Amino acid sequence: SGRLIQTFKGHKSFIESVAFRPDGKQILTGSSDKTAKLWDLTGRVIQTFKGHAEGVCSVAFSPDGKQVLTGSYDYTAKLWDLSGLELQTFKGHKFFISSVAFSPDGKTVLTGSRDKTAKLWDLSGKEMQTFIGHSEVVWSVTFSPDGKTVLTASSDNTAKLWDLTGRVIQTFTRHAYRVTSVAFSPDGKTILTGSEDKTAGLWDLMGHE
Repeated sequence: SGRLIQTFKGHKSFIESVAFRPDGKQILTGSSDKTAKLWDLTGRVIQTFKGHAEGVCSVAFSPDGKQVLTGSYDYTAKLWDLSGLELQTFKGHKFFISSVAFSPDGKTVLTGSRDKTAKLWDLSGKEMQTFIGHSEVVWSVTFSPDGKTVLTASSDNTAKLWDLTGRVIQTFTRHAYRVTSVAFSPDGKTILTGSEDKTAGLWDLMGHE
């Protein structure tokens, strides 16, 4: 019916990213006020995640819902438990982090950055792989449902599919302007791209739209 169920008020600046906990009982928000917040569905703040030096532009829950990942304009991503304890900082990007994602098994994380790369990390903060191939900002990153490939969206007007060794499997080209968002279908057989050219594209893994 389009009825507003709840409003979540508490951040001191605009909200850049939101996510549901996998069980659907809590939500996560990331804000330019340099914090992320965990809320229950009544609009009550359960936890505030403080530690970034700049705004939080991307947030994600681990698949088991027990950890939180944040990406920031301070060039780092951080891993937290739900009590607000900072477990790890992922340092290595040369510009702000635009997108963060957990692997389906929860053992690795993916970051995309304005430095034109994406990076794969283990939970100890070790950089496992850098995905080099885009010529402009990487705006969005995601894992395939089986966790064997990753998808990136870029200001170079393309999306790219990669294996975990950093090899480009496929480049998706048709958009006339930057690609800002990417997603896999639940079965992993098709991908969706969103672009500032005012269109979205649905593709098979061979790059056919």
